[in-house]
Amino acid sequence: MRGDDLNPRPSISATRRHSVRRWLVRLVAAAVLAVPGLSAAQFDAPGEPVVIPGAEIAGWGQVGKFPARFGSPTGSTAKVPAVLILHGSGGVDGRGAFHAKALKQAGIATLEITMFSREGRPKEGRKANMPHAAASLKWLAAHPNVDSQRLGVMGFSWGGTMSVLMASELVQERLGKDVPKPVAFASFYPVCSAMARHLVDPLDPFYNAHMRMSTAPVLIQVGTRDDYEQGERPCDALVATWPTAAREHTIVRNFEGATHGFDSQRPARSFYDELVRGRGGMVAVIPSPKDAEEARQAVVRHFVKNLNP
Repeated sequence: MRGDDLNPRPSISATRRHSVRRWLVRLVAAAVLAVPGLSAAQFDAPGEPVVIPGAEIAGWGQVGKFPARFGSPTGSTAKVPAVLILHGSGGVDGRGAFHAKALKQAGIATLEITMFSREGRPKEGRKANMPHAAASLKWLAAHPNVDSQRLGVMGFSWGGTMSVLMASELVQERLGKDVPKPVAFASFYPVCSAMARHLVDPLDPFYNAHMRMSTAPVLIQVGTRDDYEQGERPCDALVATWPTAAREHTIVRNFEGATHGFDSQRPARSFYDELVRGRGGMVAVIPSPKDAEEARQAVVRHFVKNLNP
């Protein structure tokens, strides 16, 4: 997993970096011993492999066909709601599967797409992956077993930022009139402090998207010890900049002491990222099964309430 800040600054000194790295290695080692079963997690979301046709968005690029996994509730004969799942910078890594299984049990279909492989995050930023999202929503809307009026979007980190941006009417307009508008969104640790900086930059492709947030319900879940963030509750500050009606339909859940990727299905790890907070730094990703399960239940409640399976 890489950082989500796309405006790097000079990195911290090697001495400081190595000192922090040693501390995090010890912390991560302890966490690995505490959750020994995570390395055996199933990475693929439930369902069957499918191929999504490509799409193009003027000014934001185009994409050819790409793989995904579509899972539908067992035994369902009527049209069901569906949630599009957007992975993080590390690619498809089990987090989507973890949440997709619970959504499927709740009567909601899921489509987890592969936008890029590990270490393949596009340098152009999230605009390069918006064609993936547009194509996927169109594919879901055309599926004979999916109700096109009950679509949701959720994502992690890189995909979490995308899910927040897609709740903006400005972004929805750019995706195109033929792309269905999701009715609910869920985001995991979307690096709100970086998003807040970029959204006020006139050169950013999503400039002022926060000023036109829709009233579709949004759930944001983030840890207070997220190394990519500035401050413990940056998503509260970001949401405070949204229109009143959008704020009233948004819930931010802060998990005390949780790190970035606290619902990770891989072993704990740490790494240096020159993009952290725009200046570089160490990142700890420590799975917290308790917080992960609580967050998963919150996601299910959120989509059940708003998609009405």
